[in-house]
Amino acid sequence: MSVYSVGCGLGGKLGHGTRTDEKVPRLIEQFQTLNIQPAVVAAGAWHAAVVGKDGRVCTWGWGRYGCLGHGNEDCESAPKVVEALSNVKAVYVATGDYTTFVVSDDGNVHSFGCGESSSLGHNTAAAEAQGNRHSNVLFPEVVTSLKQLNERVVQISLTNSIYWNAHTFALTESGKLYAFGAGDKGQLGVELSANQTERAIPERIDIDLS
Repeated sequence: MSVYSVGCGLGGKLGHGTRTDEKVPRLIEQFQTLNIQPAVVAAGAWHAAVVGKDGRVCTWGWGRYGCLGHGNEDCESAPKVVEALSNVKAVYVATGDYTTFVVSDDGNVHSFGCGESSSLGHNTAAAEAQGNRHSNVLFPEVVTSLKQLNERVVQISLTNSIYWNAHTFALTESGKLYAFGAGDKGQLGVELSANQTERAIPERIDIDLS
């Protein structure tokens, strides 16, 4: 698979080593340099990610809140391997508004980036009860709350919202759908308690997608 990009180049999010706009689709050549054959591509609002056939993960673009997973908030204008996932073979990646999720072949889900609205899934039930939000995550962390479902997650869907109402959906192998993150407008599809505006741990939605 070859990957092309076009449009706004702010933050280097097109992946060509510059921050200039591109008016016609241009091949991202960095994958050849890294000897990576792209298999899965995800484009968020401000950054992008690729999973290679060998399971390596590359990210680039705006690095705000740590959404690139390199341990800082620097921008990367060309695809860069996420070294913190070097011991993981990824099979799927999803990007949102300064958030990134990676699914590995062992069924684990890793997330990193902006922790607003609890959309990364790292909060505990105790923290949720206290109304706490998880801080930003600069390196990939296993989403323990999804691991505790004892079901393999096969797909993640994120919002590209810039209004801090980000939320996340996780689809399991058996067709069950879980949601977490901001739910103030009913966007999670689950019932929240009084005065609760977000869900920190995954809640199953009453729908069967098997």
